[in-house]
Amino acid sequence: MTTSPSARSTARIEPPGRPVQWHLALFAAVLALPILVFVAGLLWRVGNVERARLEGEALNAARSAAVAVDRELAGLSAMLNLLSLSQPLRSGDLERFHAQVVELQERLGVTAVLRDAAGRRLVNARVPFGSPQLMTSLPAPLADGARPRQTMISGLFQGAAAGEALFAMEIQVAPLRAGEGPAFLSLSLPVTRIRQVLASERLPPDWTIAVVDDQGMILARSQRHEDFVGRQATRDLQDNTRGTEGTWRGTTADGRPVLGTYARSALADWRVAVGVPDNALAEPLRRSLLLLVATGALLALISLLLALAFGRRIAAPLQEVAASARAMGDGAIVPAVPSGIREVAQIGDALASTSATLHAREEELKRLNEALEMRVMERTRDLAETNARLVAAATGRERAEEQLRQAQKMEAVGRLTGGVAHDFNNLLTVVLGNLALVKRRLDAGMDERIRRGIDGAMEGAQRAASLTARLLAFSRQQPLAPEAVDVNRLVAGMSDLLRRTLGEDVAVETVLAGGLWRAHADPNQLESSLLNLAVNARDAMPGGGKLTIETANTYLDEAYAAGREEVKPGQYVAICVSDTGGGMPAEIVARAFEPFFTTKPVGKGTGLGLSQVYGFAKQSGGHAAIYSEPGHGTTVKLYIPRLRDSDLPADAPTVVTVPEAPRDGAGRTILVVEDDALVRDFAVTALEEGGCRVVAAADGPSALAALEAHPDIALMFTDVVLTGPMNGRQLANAVLERRPGLPVLFTTGYTRNAIIHHGRLDEGVHLLGKPYAAAALVAKVMALLDGPDGR
Repeated sequence: MTTSPSARSTARIEPPGRPVQWHLALFAAVLALPILVFVAGLLWRVGNVERARLEGEALNAARSAAVAVDRELAGLSAMLNLLSLSQPLRSGDLERFHAQVVELQERLGVTAVLRDAAGRRLVNARVPFGSPQLMTSLPAPLADGARPRQTMISGLFQGAAAGEALFAMEIQVAPLRAGEGPAFLSLSLPVTRIRQVLASERLPPDWTIAVVDDQGMILARSQRHEDFVGRQATRDLQDNTRGTEGTWRGTTADGRPVLGTYARSALADWRVAVGVPDNALAEPLRRSLLLLVATGALLALISLLLALAFGRRIAAPLQEVAASARAMGDGAIVPAVPSGIREVAQIGDALASTSATLHAREEELKRLNEALEMRVMERTRDLAETNARLVAAATGRERAEEQLRQAQKMEAVGRLTGGVAHDFNNLLTVVLGNLALVKRRLDAGMDERIRRGIDGAMEGAQRAASLTARLLAFSRQQPLAPEAVDVNRLVAGMSDLLRRTLGEDVAVETVLAGGLWRAHADPNQLESSLLNLAVNARDAMPGGGKLTIETANTYLDEAYAAGREEVKPGQYVAICVSDTGGGMPAEIVARAFEPFFTTKPVGKGTGLGLSQVYGFAKQSGGHAAIYSEPGHGTTVKLYIPRLRDSDLPADAPTVVTVPEAPRDGAGRTILVVEDDALVRDFAVTALEEGGCRVVAAADGPSALAALEAHPDIALMFTDVVLTGPMNGRQLANAVLERRPGLPVLFTTGYTRNAIIHHGRLDEGVHLLGKPYAAAALVAKVMALLDGPDGR
């Protein structure tokens, strides 16, 4: 039986032996073994070198600390020598010398003592001069007496007067009087000075440094100084520190095994010892062993992975060459075998035919040419799109910058007008209130001319109050009471009013959209805004014309909101008021919302109608816009936010009708807090005439003091804007902490955020706006005292 060539080519017999990956892995393991041994020896050496370095650092630390202690002692010795040469001591004026050493003790905390050769104290900084002097008990070596001009330094001793651990320095001075023996001047210092010197040495936190005197007593210690000062040092430290410097093995005073180093002081018979914990010395060797284990494991893993990777890289092209050889035996044209191994690549190239190579090159050139043409087309299209985007961005940036400048100007003017309105409201409160009080008191027998004068003054003040209210509306500082508004019903209800107001020359037409959303706004302010727009439209049509009011559901998208300050994309109820007047040029439209700007003749308008509309729209979260061209009339569009379920509370607020005439206060006590003296006097007078007892205060601290002094206070009436450390809201919080449940009635002519946030009164806040009349004040106070809610 014979076998065909194709059958022979497909019958693959696996050769004996192991794959190349196995051999490479074994080779990597054999190669890594001597490297690991070398690394182990190197790490062991590094650990020992690190241990020796720590021992050297410890000895250097002891030397450095000894030098620091000697430096401190040298400074004290220089102080002692300088004191011994002082003029009072050399002249024998011991009383002046006593004053000098007392001053030294107060400034530097050192105690100077002068004694004679017998040990009697002549001068002691701790006792008054002239007090009976006692024999002093001196520590060795001071008891033996110092040699001339040589400073003797003692060890640790306990001060008899101060009761603290001390050391002393003494020097012999010349006899104070002829025929007497030499005197001795000494300084007693607390050992905490040496402790401070040790603390300045920068050592690892677990190292311990201590100073031991010639008797083996611990004089100072870097750790737990108070626990060990005055105690005997360990026996191994005393026995192994007799030379100038060196090392020793033992334990510290608190029982920790350490490697110790020491250095002896050059000025005193003291030794400075440094203790390094044994675990700190063993740490380098332990770290080296851990590093060895980690390095060995990592090296073995890397070697194995590299061996497998290289084995796969070698085996794959060899298998491809074998497959190509089998395919060539069947007569197929085979491509070149790609490989990183030169010999394998050469064999693969030899197997490829010349015709196949030329054909492949031709196809490659064709493909590259097509790709190049596509890249050129794509690049040209990208450049055109980029250029268009840059032009659009530049145009949009200019428009946005212009709108931002306009919005900033309007905001600045709004803040100015709000501040002016606040001061005017205070003045108008005083004027209107006192005029009403005067008229009521003189009403019975008042002369008719006086009555007309008072009525004229009150009418003028009322017009000023209306003007101030429009200023507040523009500056967005009036308190709003937004609710669900059916705009169609509101416009329809105003139609008759508008027709009577505008006259017969103006035809009023309303175009009301079906299915109109409910709006979220203050209905009273919305009516006032529509009335202002209608009056402006009438003035723009002096010869008569047509006024059209339209309503519609509108969505302001991101494109419209981009670049328009304070406009948020979303759903709005639009109210469009259009007239058939002469229209306005662009420069007039740009300034139309500014306060006091008007094109009307002098005396024909205040310039606040459109300003009030603008402020109301912004404060309500909406938007106002003007569209006008000369000869084509004007349209003002008012966008009011659509009502959402989350915009209104679950329970509708209770409306309390304020009575026209005040009820009797029945002697109840009211606390009035007002920083303006004229307004405060008017409020006090109005409440007293209403039958109330009144306690007045000008600021928050005075009001709190009055509250403590008058426990019968039943209500507090306070201005929101107060001078002093707290405003009206902060005062109310402080009062309610002391008197929970006490009714609080606020008043203000202008406020930013004390009781009004996002254009609405805060929950539970009762407000009486300025200017107010005496009757309204008393009625509001009575409603809060007698009713559940007086808002």
